[in-house]
Amino acid sequence: MLARADVQSDRGLHRALAVCAVLGALSVLVAAPLGFDPWAWMVWGRELVHLDLHTTGGPSWKPLPVLLVAPLTPFGNLAPDAWLALVRAAALVALVLAFRIAARVGGGPLGGAVAVAGLAVSTDFFVTALRGSSEPLLLALVLAAIDQHLRARPRVALGLGALAGLLRPEIWLFTALYGAYLLARDGRAAATLARMAQIGTLVAVAPAVWLGLDWLGSGDALEASNIARTAPPGSASKTASPTLTVIERAGDAVILPILVLALVAVVLAVRRRDRALLWLCGLAAGWIAVVALLAEQGFAGRRRYVIVAAAIMCVVAGAGFGAVLQHVGARARRALLAGAAVALALFAFVPARADWRLLGLGRKQEAQLSELRAAVQRAGGAQRIRARGTAVVNPFAQTALAWELHARLADVHGPTVSTRARPRWTPPATIFRAPARLAGTRPALPARARARLVARAGRWRVYAAGK
Repeated sequence: MLARADVQSDRGLHRALAVCAVLGALSVLVAAPLGFDPWAWMVWGRELVHLDLHTTGGPSWKPLPVLLVAPLTPFGNLAPDAWLALVRAAALVALVLAFRIAARVGGGPLGGAVAVAGLAVSTDFFVTALRGSSEPLLLALVLAAIDQHLRARPRVALGLGALAGLLRPEIWLFTALYGAYLLARDGRAAATLARMAQIGTLVAVAPAVWLGLDWLGSGDALEASNIARTAPPGSASKTASPTLTVIERAGDAVILPILVLALVAVVLAVRRRDRALLWLCGLAAGWIAVVALLAEQGFAGRRRYVIVAAAIMCVVAGAGFGAVLQHVGARARRALLAGAAVALALFAFVPARADWRLLGLGRKQEAQLSELRAAVQRAGGAQRIRARGTAVVNPFAQTALAWELHARLADVHGPTVSTRARPRWTPPATIFRAPARLAGTRPALPARARARLVARAGRWRVYAAGK
């Protein structure tokens, strides 16, 4: 039986989730298109519905978004709109859960508020929600798993971790360790065959689905791993010390006051032997260590890959701040509150201004996407363009054009390096070109094939190139 306080807390959480869902749906009105990866998930979702999945020719495979949007892809743009609403709602849910966890582990309401403020202005939080990336959903699932663990609901926590494992493979190690912990905690008497099978299934389901679908879509269960190790620009694996680069990126993911408060919380947790807070600190450090280890093996180690650690640092910082407030006098308490408010406001100004500018950039990108749709129609429509042969476009728009053309990702080329002598594709082709600022480097028109202008739409020019 749940205590009355827990029941009331659950009811409050359910109301907050409902509000987040409504706000997420309304946020679709904010003009900003999906990013490069989310458009690939839309294409894969459509292919999955038609049992014709091809996971090559695009970004690294990721199953959960594809499984979620697949049922909606027959309804056209309902799928991208629904995904965008879900991701933005998940971002709000992550803020709610950050508050709950920080307050629960000793921070109280004020510590929860610090955690929310820190997460809201963390470097990659806003942009990933704006562009429909998977990180907000990952944060919501991981924080929900932590919340359920703290509320003594381990099987629910493990199930949420399994879902998160369909978004990032780093989770697999943590779910395996957590499953082993649950079995060890129960002891031999409670570790029945049925319970062992249940925990084993939850641990294994994410790797099995991830690798199995990638194998069906590419013929290689490790295709996503191979793509992820192609070392794109900015990869930590290309630096002198990938580990130090990942650690620096983890520090750069949150503002300085959060880092300071998190260090204070670590000291307090060690002195008080606060198991919950030490466990959270270990989880954040472990996440950074796994990302660093993968970077050493050739994976990208991008800053957004440590967003889970950044969120936990915000929670730990909030808990530390609340703990300090509980052990000082009234005058010192007021001074600390004022100082923390000023510090957070000052250090949040720069990321908040950058996020505001992203809204303006999003409006331009949304307008460019609308123009791309118009260019497809003026060039004869998706079917006619596919019949001409290869489709070529600026690299940032490759996955979006594949969605518009109802084409496979591998059938739409987005060359990042292309010259007239070596265009990296062969005619016949339809070439979509827009200024490089929003869409990436323009594809070169071939030197040995006649290219004629067939359509114009806003920033886009469409050329047909024959042999």
